Amino acid sequence: MTPIAPTARSAAHAPGAASAPTPGPPDHRGGHPRLRALATVVVCSLVGPAVYLVLVGVSLEEGELRSPGAWVVLLGLDAGVGLAACALAGVARGSRAMALGLVAASTVSAWALPAGAVGAVRAGAHRSRAVDAAVVALVVVGGTGYGRLQALVAPPSPDPLPLWADLAGLSLVAVLLLLVGRARGTRSALVASLRAQAEGAERERAALAAGRAAEVARTRAEERSAIARDMHDTLSHQLSIVALHAGALASRDDLPPERARDAARTVRDAAADANAVLREVLVALRSTDPGQRLGHHGGAEPLPTSASVEEQAARARALGQRVEVAWRGLAAVDLDERSPATAVSLAQVLAELLVNARKHAPGEPVDVVLAHEGADLVLRSSNSLPSSSAPALGTGLGLVGVAERARLLGGSARSGTTPDDRFVVEVVVPWSA
Repeated sequence: MTPIAPTARSAAHAPGAASAPTPGPPDHRGGHPRLRALATVVVCSLVGPAVYLVLVGVSLEEGELRSPGAWVVLLGLDAGVGLAACALAGVARGSRAMALGLVAASTVSAWALPAGAVGAVRAGAHRSRAVDAAVVALVVVGGTGYGRLQALVAPPSPDPLPLWADLAGLSLVAVLLLLVGRARGTRSALVASLRAQAEGAERERAALAAGRAAEVARTRAEERSAIARDMHDTLSHQLSIVALHAGALASRDDLPPERARDAARTVRDAAADANAVLREVLVALRSTDPGQRLGHHGGAEPLPTSASVEEQAARARALGQRVEVAWRGLAAVDLDERSPATAVSLAQVLAELLVNARKHAPGEPVDVVLAHEGADLVLRSSNSLPSSSAPALGTGLGLVGVAERARLLGGSARSGTTPDDRFVVEVVVPWSA
């Protein structure tokens, strides 16, 4: 036979354990909060004094101080507020109050300007119009007021800017810092949203995998239960034969020796068949579910025999399906001389395969071969792949049930496509008497 290659359909239907969740990318903003806080404090503590010294030097070069004492007090206040602001720049990074406090400190301290810029960016990251308005108001009002206070004690500027220019410049700086913060906040919110969606998708995938595994386990349990019911009916049939002929032997003492030997042989053969079925029942019986499963034998339905195989094909033909059944190396009646489980299993498997072909390859003819190959009985079903690219919807549990039935009978089942674009299912069970 041409080797069968696995297909996407069969691979998708194969049971498997759910894979471990894939970890997401590290959070670059919160992965090392202490290091980030320390880096912010260090940078502000280095840049702040540099800005402070530059502005003090520029003021001294402009001329004589108007009020040296008041100017020294302002310098001390500037340095004290700047030191506190730089130290607090790494604290409470997500707090709006702390961000506004840093902005307010920068309006009265050149030393605190770097910390104030950090606070404005953090305030913008909250993406709140009220917070943005508060930042602009603090920068404009506080900066303008403190600048006018310094003008009273510092040397007069030879070319002072008009008030509107101060207001416009401070507003522009505040808006730019807020925009930077808003961009960072938007990016962080987007990353958090994508991460939440990825985690949700992973949880959903894990739930689907768990549900799929539960469906496969349920299908296998139902298949075992169906096999047990089939074997129970077969065993009852064999035991009834034993009881009938044994009763005849016990009640008749005038039977000719030849008739008595025939009855004894019938009892012996029926007991051997019942013993074989009993072994299969003990292997297959795993579920205590007494419910009946659609499409399986049970209740008042007759026991499947070799004729049931042809009956399944006839039913499919009545539904418009083209089915050809070929027997190789054995005849239909040979099945009745084997274990009763053989005919039962073949009838159930063939019914499932014909339904599967009718669903996934409608209109395509199905070729069924039953062959005696060595020590095995092989059922091989094949059909051409449909030309349509859209596969039929299905649970994929039909082939799982076929494989489970074959496995419990000591055989195996495989499916896939051949190089000539045919879908083949091959079921192999032992050829046992």
